[in-house]
Amino acid sequence: MRTIMKYLFCWITGILLTASLHAQSGSNKNSTFFVHVGPSWYTGNLMGITDRSDAYCDDLRKGITWDAGFLRQVAGRELKFGVGFIYQGSMYKNTHDTGADKIYMNYLAPQMSLSVMREHFQLQLSGGVGYQFYRDKSTVYDKPRDVSMNKFAANLALSGEYYLAEDWGISARLNWLTSESERYSVKYHGTKWNVEDPKTGTGHFGQLSLSFGINYHF
Repeated sequence: MRTIMKYLFCWITGILLTASLHAQSGSNKNSTFFVHVGPSWYTGNLMGITDRSDAYCDDLRKGITWDAGFLRQVAGRELKFGVGFIYQGSMYKNTHDTGADKIYMNYLAPQMSLSVMREHFQLQLSGGVGYQFYRDKSTVYDKPRDVSMNKFAANLALSGEYYLAEDWGISARLNWLTSESERYSVKYHGTKWNVEDPKTGTGHFGQLSLSFGINYHF
């Protein structure tokens, strides 16, 4: 997985650097606040869920994501480097005859970015390493069951923005979030215990999301 992320990062960076040779000036404001919402797909192992049938898992992997963040860009007008932070949340849920799962994933991380500025839009690559809070507020036979799995995580995102005005723009963001865990914690019937991943010993999990929103420049 680290090798895939390395090559993907290098490939997208090459595209940005090539495009910057023909870039035109963009917004002259260097601080940006952004918010997005859109569909999300759970990737990797589904750990600690109440039903492992293929049909149930396929539906559980489809969810929704939302994010908000701040970015401060520096350097030139055509190619800008930035630093900031992001919060990203997501939810995945499904039900079956004897129970249900409702997975919440909340991610907080500093971000570094590289942006190519044009007259009416910008293309941006960003990423960072932070912490992901994972919780499955599930039920089994109408009794609450909580699964938690909080771990370090990393993200890589590609976004594009079209300027509506000097201060405002609309944007789309493709984000890949990845993490790993060897175990998860379960609380049920007043008892709490840790469970080793029964399939592989180490569970990769994360999400791929495509969100849309607005950017405010100041």
